[in-house]
Amino acid sequence: MAEQRINLSGLWLGSYSYPNGLGPTTPFLATLQDHDGALSGSIVEPNTVGRSSEQLGAILSGSRTGSSVDFTKVYDAESDAAHAVDYVGRLSADGNTISGVWSLEDMDGTFEMYREAVWEEQAGREAEVVKLG
Repeated sequence: MAEQRINLSGLWLGSYSYPNGLGPTTPFLATLQDHDGALSGSIVEPNTVGRSSEQLGAILSGSRTGSSVDFTKVYDAESDAAHAVDYVGRLSADGNTISGVWSLEDMDGTFEMYREAVWEEQAGREAEVVKLG
């Protein structure tokens, strides 16, 4: 049986965390384009490092091979965070979740991201639990 090709293109919602509570868990919105495993796109997240704007924008580029996902997030030069962050993760079997680690110089942390539809479904389930409680 041939391996199913999962395309990662689309809207992804996620968050990243700092090691040892050194910073806030930060949500982000990623728009991915997957061209036969070559990844490109953009990321928007709250500005937690400065005061130039409420949000930070970044360009994403990388690759996907099988279930391995590797990309670099490069913040735009006009923001408070003009640097690059490397992400290495693993794609879930259903192709709807990517989780792994990020690294910047001598610091690293974890991240997780979900396709928009999966995020909305999870939020809906949590809302139902709250109503039932």
